[in-house]
Amino acid sequence: MRIVVAAAADVPAGRALAAQVEPLFGAVVGRPGFETSLRNNVARSSAFCVRHEDGPAGAPLLGGLLWSARRHAINWLAVDAAARRRGIGTLLVRRVLEGLPRPAEIAVTTFADDGPAGRTAQAFYAHLGFEAAESVPGDPPRRVFRVRLPAVPGGPIARAEI
Repeated sequence: MRIVVAAAADVPAGRALAAQVEPLFGAVVGRPGFETSLRNNVARSSAFCVRHEDGPAGAPLLGGLLWSARRHAINWLAVDAAARRRGIGTLLVRRVLEGLPRPAEIAVTTFADDGPAGRTAQAFYAHLGFEAAESVPGDPPRRVFRVRLPAVPGGPIARAEI
């Protein structure tokens, strides 16, 4: 599995992955904000993906991540249902974290509830060294998770093994 910077040809596959995870995250496909974010991240090389069988740009995606370097935030992370529990999410997050100048603090907003999706997401980020931070009101409610990367590599993210 290779993590690659997403290309313009990957936008339709990113949209298809987003549609697949809508039962978890809510409707995003067709919303102008998501489409703009997807295209902008691809244009500025802050969208990463794992393509099915390491295929060419435009191949179906096993996972995708949108990253804001300005805010040091993971804006969107999704893994195809058939590809979960294979380390794809961990690889995508590591790709972002390993490229950062240190020290750094990274945030992600995910589920706040204790339902199955919330427990899974919270356990995933905790496994990578993220800690629960502030709540974000809304429907559904969300919670910010943060990780502080030390100046020297080998900090919290090194705990996560695939």
